[in-house]
Amino acid sequence: MQSESDDNVIDIPHPTKEEEPEKRCIYKVPQKLRDVNGDAYTPKLISIGPFHHYNDNLQKMEELKYRYFWEAWFQTKKSKDDLVGCIQKIGYQKILYCYEGYQKILPRNAEENGRKEREFMQMILLDSIFIIEQLWRTNKYKPMSPPAMTTISQKCEWNLLDACVITCQKETKEDNPEEDYQEKENPWRSHNIMLDLILLENQVPFFVLEGLYEFAYSDLFVYPQNENNSFRRHVYEYFFHFWESSGFVLESDYEKIFSGKKKEVKHFTDFLRYFLHPQNPKRGKTFKRVPCATKLSEAGVEFKVSKSETGRLLDIQFRKRNLLKICPFVNMSWFLSCFPCFPRFKCLENMQTVLELKSFIIGDATECAVRNLMALEQCHYPREAYICNYIILLDNLINTEADVDLLVEKKVIVNWLGDNNAVATLINKLREQIVEANHTCYWELSKNIQDHYDNVWSKVMASFTTLYFKDFWRGTATIAGIMLLFFAFWNFLKPFVFPT
Repeated sequence: MQSESDDNVIDIPHPTKEEEPEKRCIYKVPQKLRDVNGDAYTPKLISIGPFHHYNDNLQKMEELKYRYFWEAWFQTKKSKDDLVGCIQKIGYQKILYCYEGYQKILPRNAEENGRKEREFMQMILLDSIFIIEQLWRTNKYKPMSPPAMTTISQKCEWNLLDACVITCQKETKEDNPEEDYQEKENPWRSHNIMLDLILLENQVPFFVLEGLYEFAYSDLFVYPQNENNSFRRHVYEYFFHFWESSGFVLESDYEKIFSGKKKEVKHFTDFLRYFLHPQNPKRGKTFKRVPCATKLSEAGVEFKVSKSETGRLLDIQFRKRNLLKICPFVNMSWFLSCFPCFPRFKCLENMQTVLELKSFIIGDATECAVRNLMALEQCHYPREAYICNYIILLDNLINTEADVDLLVEKKVIVNWLGDNNAVATLINKLREQIVEANHTCYWELSKNIQDHYDNVWSKVMASFTTLYFKDFWRGTATIAGIMLLFFAFWNFLKPFVFPT
């Protein structure tokens, strides 16, 4: 038997075993998502973590990190060794494993590994203190006025061979450090730092921040009105300050989400995602494509804004009374939409098919937040991609500017961009390169909507509405014509019914 020569043997190397992949939670955004809009995933002001640490455009803010470290050192009364020891106790590899591609960060030899470890832990310490300080300053002194002019010289030396040595020389005169510590935040800078802190690639693991807070800060940052002084409460207050008006973070949500069993929070992007979860998600099969908003409206679906104070953005309901299921021809949506001034009697309200949504406020920061939340779900929560499910549903409802016009009129969408066509483009672009999982939480909802639209009577109503009741004037003319026809027919029959 002829043996194979070594030249004919294909040598396929064994794949590198990835240690503890379940701990990974901070990801590089997939390139296909970056190709759609890379700016939405890239920090503009400050880098957090290793992915953008050496970005030349972000180096100016490193000085602010040193200043925050000096002021934290003064305020917490913890020595440099204490703060460094707190981070080192958490563990280098435990932190490093949270970042996707950490094997590429690990050096090949021991000497270089030691140097890289010191640099990495120094970066994590500075970034963590900066984040906690930024949260406290924003929560304590709401950024409504420009900051005081206080500067630190650039003579900041770092050495983490055995301990941390910092040399900071203040350029101000005999200022009170406590007054500098209580410096008010600049609104522009605070808002842009917040946007950078929710980027998926710009994160520090939450357990690092929580551990450092408990070690050095928990006794300092106390809200008199809040009994709960946990780090999670401070993070909530921070996001609530910026996102309250957008409807992303509701005042009543904190206790509902974090009371009882302690939820694992991976980082700030993950924290913000909790506030958008549907309250009772039902994962089902693949999402069924639904018609756009204008077609659904013509088919007798009335869009309404949810008035529930406890409902979240992703909570959507489709209501169709049993009477309409049995007798679909009694649907009065066409009449009430055509004549909005007509009194809203309860009996007429019940004779409508309603799609109820929370108002979605779309502003300048919406795309950045939504894209990073969706990227997190694509990488980490593919079977619980609730925000991706919501955007896919919106993408179905919005095809053209006319669909946005309708949803804005119904206040389902609040357009802070000014141009309805820009909103349609934004929603359609958000959908690009998002992979639909076959576990959508809107499967039943989409099925019910599609079943309603496929009903023969719904199609008849769509044609009837388009031809005769598209708007108030056409509806008025139609009713006037019907009344004129009725009186003409009555005048014709009257001699036969009441002969003289």
